[in-house]
Amino acid sequence: MALKPLTPGYLPLGSYDLLDSTAAAIVGGEVGKFTSLESGDYYAADAGGASIAQDVKVTTGSVTNPELYGLLDEGTAGYGTSFGTVIGGTVGQGTGFASGVASSSASGIVVVGPRTSFGSGKATIWTTAGLYGVTSDAFGTAPTTVNQALYGTASTGLLTTGAAGSKVALFVNTVADRSLVSTSAAAATGSASTTELYAVYLLGPQV
Repeated sequence: MALKPLTPGYLPLGSYDLLDSTAAAIVGGEVGKFTSLESGDYYAADAGGASIAQDVKVTTGSVTNPELYGLLDEGTAGYGTSFGTVIGGTVGQGTGFASGVASSSASGIVVVGPRTSFGSGKATIWTTAGLYGVTSDAFGTAPTTVNQALYGTASTGLLTTGAAGSKVALFVNTVADRSLVSTSAAAATGSASTTELYAVYLLGPQV
């Protein structure tokens, strides 16, 4: 998962069906917006009938206000897998401080089960203004300056500092050590200089 609610809006808007053409590329933390059903797009029975999800789908991309958008929550790592991760194997293979799928594999930590978007075809979307943590894989161009404006990249929805449509968020700061255990990551690894995520303030849809 690439999105980590820090001090978010009270509740997400809900979980909505992703366009089939979008679902496989979701990493979590990018800009998601509502769009019309594509011809040939599949959806489960629980996304049809009287539900608004029958004819409204979620895709990624830049936004132009007024337009309903938010940050997508389910991704390809972390709780974005059905069963989580397994740490084990030959002694020494399951050690290391993993920060993503690639480094997890290198440290002997194996992702188990499909991503949640594959299991359900849906993603949770946060639209309420608030503070969210976004990992680097959800950025097209990473921010460097406090209050720097962020936009959704056309088609992929990755956050970028380059103007693309309407502004969706403001960069606050990098976060290097979110450990809540008695021994912090800095004490355990000798350093907390590695950026774990970027704190951004989601502006939310503007009328």
